Amino acid sequence: MSDASLPEGLHMRPATLADIEQVVRLANSNEIEYLGEPDTSVDFLRHVWSLSSHKPEESARVIVTENDEIIASVDTRHKRHMKIDLELDVYPAYRGQVELPLMRWVEERAQEHIALAPEDAQVLLGTWAHQQDTQRQQLWKDLGFELVRYFWNMKRELTQAPEQPVWAPGIRLYTFKELQDAAPQGEERLARALFAAHEEAFSDHWGYIPNIYEEWHEYHLGKEADLSLFFLAMDGEEIVAYARCADEKAQGGWVHTLGVRRAWRRKGLGLALLYHAFGEFYRRGTRTIRLGVDAQSLTGATQLYERAGMHVERRFANFEKLLRPGRDMRTLSLNQA
Repeated sequence: MSDASLPEGLHMRPATLADIEQVVRLANSNEIEYLGEPDTSVDFLRHVWSLSSHKPEESARVIVTENDEIIASVDTRHKRHMKIDLELDVYPAYRGQVELPLMRWVEERAQEHIALAPEDAQVLLGTWAHQQDTQRQQLWKDLGFELVRYFWNMKRELTQAPEQPVWAPGIRLYTFKELQDAAPQGEERLARALFAAHEEAFSDHWGYIPNIYEEWHEYHLGKEADLSLFFLAMDGEEIVAYARCADEKAQGGWVHTLGVRRAWRRKGLGLALLYHAFGEFYRRGTRTIRLGVDAQSLTGATQLYERAGMHVERRFANFEKLLRPGRDMRTLSLNQA
């Protein structure tokens, strides 16, 4: 793409792994503005940009000054080429000057995904904005995006040891690491069983698109994952519920995913998993626990988290833009799942 549409002295180029620290500083600047604290870590972005399915040179662009100082960035990720999500960050001094060139590149990149998506599938472009960032929300509307959903970050501060979990009869709890260490030759079978449980549980989540096992495994069970914080609730030999947690250091403890398979719902497993995770974080000295949730969760997850003592800390507006009409292959209701 030509730089003719950019202000003088600025240049757009592919992102590289060497840009990670600058891109994180840029993201943190925007997060501090709207959240009051940084929310993206160098370790997280390095993990994402090092995935075999995500090459920053292909999927991200940065705008730099003549001294190669990054002042804006955009990163794209996709689910089976049918949903392309983007993260856009711009320093305040350059807002209103560089977003359109970046978005032109995003839509050019999206055309490559459209060519790879199933022929009859609709293709969407997705993004988000902090609820209080009205300028960014207006930008998305001006670019043809529609507001489709709200998501929340919920939080609990542990001022004392949390409640003890109560498990349904016959349910036993393990960590992925415990089971892995007990039978290292069965690690692949265990990982595939967990993947199947995840896909079943999350097929009831709005916007769900089936994952690819190899990509899921690399992201969730890669060498950087703390598998002692991956809790599995077992009924005999079956994984019936799980919680994938992580110590995100300055950001506190996170329950990144919590899933309960349909046949084992309404038995208190979600609440028990949360209390167990809270207790493990408390034992490790972590007092702030967070998670993200669809504010209109099809499975009623928000009520579960409220019962566990969590409250809404942050609100985000999610936007979508239709790039190609076709069959919507996402989960949109429980009846469809």
